Amino acid sequence: MAMLSELLTGVTVIGTNLPSTDIEIGRLCTNSLEVTEGDAFLCIRGGSHDGHDFICTAVERGAALIVCERVTPYLAGNPGVRYIQTPNTRLACSQMWNALCGCPGERMILVAVTGTNGKTSTTYFLREIFKAAGYKTGVIGTVRCMVGDRVDILSDSPESGVNAMTTPAPDKLYTELAKMADEGVEIVFMEASSHSLTQYRLDPLHFDLGIFTNLTPEHLDYHRSMEEYYQAKKRLFSLCDAALLNIDDASGRRLNRELSETGMKPVTLSALSNADYMAKNPQCGDIGGIRFELLERGGLRRISCPVPGSFTVYNTLTAASAARMFGIKPDVIASALEACPQIPGRMERMPLPEGCDFEIFIDYAHTPDALENVLRTLSALKKPDGRLVVLFGCGGDRDRSKRPVMGRIATGLADYTIITGDNSRNENPRAIIYDILHGVVEGSNYKVIERRETAIRTAIRDHRPGDLILLAGKGHEDYEIDEKGKHPFSEKAIIAEALTELLE
Repeated sequence: MAMLSELLTGVTVIGTNLPSTDIEIGRLCTNSLEVTEGDAFLCIRGGSHDGHDFICTAVERGAALIVCERVTPYLAGNPGVRYIQTPNTRLACSQMWNALCGCPGERMILVAVTGTNGKTSTTYFLREIFKAAGYKTGVIGTVRCMVGDRVDILSDSPESGVNAMTTPAPDKLYTELAKMADEGVEIVFMEASSHSLTQYRLDPLHFDLGIFTNLTPEHLDYHRSMEEYYQAKKRLFSLCDAALLNIDDASGRRLNRELSETGMKPVTLSALSNADYMAKNPQCGDIGGIRFELLERGGLRRISCPVPGSFTVYNTLTAASAARMFGIKPDVIASALEACPQIPGRMERMPLPEGCDFEIFIDYAHTPDALENVLRTLSALKKPDGRLVVLFGCGGDRDRSKRPVMGRIATGLADYTIITGDNSRNENPRAIIYDILHGVVEGSNYKVIERRETAIRTAIRDHRPGDLILLAGKGHEDYEIDEKGKHPFSEKAIIAEALTELLE
């Protein structure tokens, strides 16, 4: 129970029929079917449903208070139903959860990373650096939440060992932040998705630093244009004291200009041009990792990391630059990155039994830009007599325009492509594959195997000596989503079984 007057701290109230806010509220609910006696029901307008249409159900289940954006006919005709009207119930929901959890962000340093690609890797690299510097860290993001070295799973599904959202909904986000603060976490690294920013999940928080990685087409089923997508990412920096921007990205350069016009002085990074932090002489053509020289204010420091790929240069440069902004010593940064463990589902090299004459990598690449980057990296690493084999699909109920683009990229860069399923959700997986096929390069070597498990087993069974096999799209995910819901699905377990059969 909490006093409503305390929960409304910072919430704009434009109308109410309450004589006083000195009343107790049970829980905060956005699903009318979860309401119990004494709870507050917040009417959230979503893509397919409007919470205002379910006020009657919430009241029948015992709601003590309705938080709404408009006074509906039901509220107007039932003066005994208590309500508070606010201009934005999504914002109010975040503010009320923040207040309910004791404003936990005020007790920690908060760093947010936004952009299309690189958010997860950057937060993991930051965690390793600050952990080496003696901080107790927290991470909130796509793969999982971490409190120190402990993993916290926030997903609603017991089948999954990963989080349901890149940036959790307010109920989980502020509860997790409160747990971190109570356990002595000093600094939190958080992935800030465009969805969370447009849905005001982060608005009650104040970030010491906001980081921008890059912007490429993604989520255009949700955002109506790239401009809208950019503006969603830009929202983060209105919540930040300082900004660190990748100016090798066109949107990063634009953001640098626009933030500078507001009086903020962004810090910049680059591997191509002059910036506050630069990666000089990058070397990334080795399966064993990357190397570059970090240049800042005339000082030079060798950086290396065991994760291969040109994108790793940017992600480690970003993490190192942010750490330097907080005063972490270069030696600590260098040693932490050099010893960095593999990041789950990010260019993750599978351990293979002795005698295997090929390599398998798992990567989350599910956008055209990410898929192209990882394929170019592996193409440079393959043996002269080996092939680059990629297995990928596209998600259902998501941006259809990227499907043929990814088909073109895969068949254009890989020697052999297997087009398969990947979280078809409510769409027919064959229809998704058909969209992908519109982009395949004429004369390219590819095969369609709709069932992903069969596709993985086939890629391993039919390998050639020296092959590099990439399983793209799922990365850290340990589930598959189809029209029947979410089901356990582990690529690593399938790989292990297929290798056992191969070596028998």
